[in-house]
Amino acid sequence: MSIMKTVFTTGEAAKICKVSQQTIIRCFDSGQLKGFRVPGSRFRRIPRDVLYKFMKDNGIPTDALESGKR
Repeated sequence: MSIMKTVFTTGEAAKICKVSQQTIIRCFDSGQLKGFRVPGSRFRRIPRDVLYKFMKDNGIPTDALESGKR
């Protein structure tokens, strides 16, 4: 039984989307990509459903996300 990851770091999201981590951070900070910051830190997290919608909206293939790949 494999458990699908539900929240991703900016680095994980970048690998899945095949873009740089800085691109994901820029999209997050501009509001194009929703998510949340870990309380008490500057770390950003992106929920799976939000990342999926972002990928669909921007024409990024969702294969890696749908296969449970990290």
